[in-house]
Amino acid sequence: MRLVTRDPSDGPGPEYGGPAEVYQIATRNLSVSKRFSKAHETHYQPWVQELVAEAPLHLHGCPRVPLPPADISLLGMSVGQAIARRHSGRVYGDGALTSEQLATLLTASAAVRTTGQIRGAIRRNVTNSGNLGSAELYPVVMRTDGIEPGLYHFDSVRHDLAVVSSGHYATWLREVVLFQVEFAEAAVAVIVTSAFGRLTAKYGPRGYRLALFDVGHVSQNFYLCATALGLEVCATAGFVDEAINSILSLDGLQAGASLVLLVGTRPMV
Repeated sequence: MRLVTRDPSDGPGPEYGGPAEVYQIATRNLSVSKRFSKAHETHYQPWVQELVAEAPLHLHGCPRVPLPPADISLLGMSVGQAIARRHSGRVYGDGALTSEQLATLLTASAAVRTTGQIRGAIRRNVTNSGNLGSAELYPVVMRTDGIEPGLYHFDSVRHDLAVVSSGHYATWLREVVLFQVEFAEAAVAVIVTSAFGRLTAKYGPRGYRLALFDVGHVSQNFYLCATALGLEVCATAGFVDEAINSILSLDGLQAGASLVLLVGTRPMV
């Protein structure tokens, strides 16, 4: 590893030998890996297939809140139009999302389409590394018609919400979690978490890179669908990890928060 000594008077610069470079080096694929001709067969090992089958998270023992069916007809524009109109909106209106809008966003972003016991039978609406479904969605509902304020987990198979905790979380988001306090005015904040341990069990340190890819795929789906629904949307990594991981009972190592997606109605002009 290359270590560079810098004069502090030079101002901020790259931190060679620091955590960022350690991560970059540790997650590389090496040419020696090509010598293992059967490495690709890992995908079909029973223990990997068990990881795939166990991937969808179900929070047992929690009250359930049903969601209406996702209504794809609400997405009233083409993919090309959604890409052209997509932008990050940081100012939200006072209106509430409909439960159909929230259901459509969650379904399009991360839902499981089909499940089964045979190899590769799980199909999702989003690209995910090794079919391991590393990204989970936890909506923090502030204003959604038909759904009480609270912190929920989206069950990607059962298509409902598990109640993690009921109550109003806008103040918690503003004062404890988010660096940009205006985001707490959104109608819903969707916390995207990553199952780092599941990915690293199969891919080793490379799994950390793959976890970030998976979150990016979810974010893009969410952005394009929110745009098609005529909503304001913005992603932020500006949050206090410990605050979110603690409330979700995540250790931050095997699983932890990676991104927060804010969505709400557009402000009145």
